[in-house]
Amino acid sequence: MYPFSHVQKLICWSELRAFLLKWIFINFSTDCKAAKLADIVFIIDESGSIGVQNFQLVRSFLYSIMNGLEISPSKVRVGIVMYNEKPTAQVYLNSFRTKDELLNFIKILPYRGGGTNTGAALNFTRENIFVTEKGSRKDKGVEQVAVVITDGDSQDAVSEEATELRRAGVTVYSVGVENANYEELMMMASYPPQKHVFIVDSFTKLKSLEQSLQKTLCYNIIRQAVSVGTRSSSIKEDASDASATPVFNGRERLCYICFDQWLSPGIPSSNVPGDLMFLVDSSGSIYPEDYEKMKDFMKSVISTSFVGQDNVRIGVMQFSSTQEVEFNLNTYFTKNGILEAVDAMRQKGGGTLTGRAISEVSQYFSPAQGGRPELQQRLVVITDGEAQDEVKAPAEALRAKGVLVYAIGVMEANTTQLLEISGSPNRIYAERDFDALKDLERQLSLELCDPERGKENICFPIQKMTSRIQPIVSEL
Repeated sequence: MYPFSHVQKLICWSELRAFLLKWIFINFSTDCKAAKLADIVFIIDESGSIGVQNFQLVRSFLYSIMNGLEISPSKVRVGIVMYNEKPTAQVYLNSFRTKDELLNFIKILPYRGGGTNTGAALNFTRENIFVTEKGSRKDKGVEQVAVVITDGDSQDAVSEEATELRRAGVTVYSVGVENANYEELMMMASYPPQKHVFIVDSFTKLKSLEQSLQKTLCYNIIRQAVSVGTRSSSIKEDASDASATPVFNGRERLCYICFDQWLSPGIPSSNVPGDLMFLVDSSGSIYPEDYEKMKDFMKSVISTSFVGQDNVRIGVMQFSSTQEVEFNLNTYFTKNGILEAVDAMRQKGGGTLTGRAISEVSQYFSPAQGGRPELQQRLVVITDGEAQDEVKAPAEALRAKGVLVYAIGVMEANTTQLLEISGSPNRIYAERDFDALKDLERQLSLELCDPERGKENICFPIQKMTSRIQPIVSEL
């Protein structure tokens, strides 16, 4: 058997890596057979704007999603709420005992038309569906999940009802079709929204969402509910929170499983060579103490990067009514130099001309300014308010050059503009205040670890793996 080094000098051999990956994928297969326990309620908009033909596509979408789940009273339970002006429970969590019964009902799911009171539907689901007498197993620790599917603006308020549903312990996913209100989708969904919001521009494209939504649901169930051996453990996305526990031969060990690399403990390091620019809102709407928190956030992300002339190059531009480059991509090639320069930044005050700033920052990715277009180039935009100019065209022009754009909105930031800036809901981060940036540090650092793969580059810590694994590892 191979010797194991201490966690602080973590070495994971290829044989162990192969075994653990095989173990993960055998136990947690992509068709959801590993997702043993969950209560999932689909909240379906049946308003008149959808129409009979499109609603048939919704039926087909639901059928495919549910067909991939391991549905039974002891495993995954499913409920369905339909709503227009008024919500109606079509299926409670304890209505059907077999998957076939549920699937047969989906084929004849009724459609009524009418208005769109999404807030009322969220309230109805919380009070009448996620309850023990209707089949919820929340009191037994079973994951509670809601999937909202809608095609337009709600005619009532959704924010408060969505908050109450999430506070009740329900993980909420929102699926928007055609003219769905993106801000409402973000309000409804659990945090982070880029992992809980799905958007397609037509009902015919719902089919393209089937696999991604199903995998997301399965992963969420597995992440929340999996047990290994005799001690409970979770497979979590945020590897940095894991703690070393006795695993092999009574000694402390901690392994991270990544799909393409192994990482040591702590925040993942952005070690893929490339160019990273920060475009930072310095307008007068930001309080001085919040401006300092934004600088601290930048420094934390920079601290995880493998800075160097041939590795990660970093530059910073501030913007308000005007733009000012703090330093170019070729100004500093040491981490300390960059951190000191960020410390020295001073707030400018003024308005919020985000579009002009995006146009201006584009030139700083050029070779003349230290840019390396042959490598991955990334821009992180941080703003707290609504742009006073047009952002869509300059952002599209920048992305057309191959620059990946991440949009971080804090407090009163306009989520529609964030989407126009990033070009993808997967690269939007909407934070309630500047204190919440602290929680984003690890997630953004992980995202920047592997920009080519984006959200697929998830590193899983395996914690508290006990006797069940030891005999197999000894054979390596």
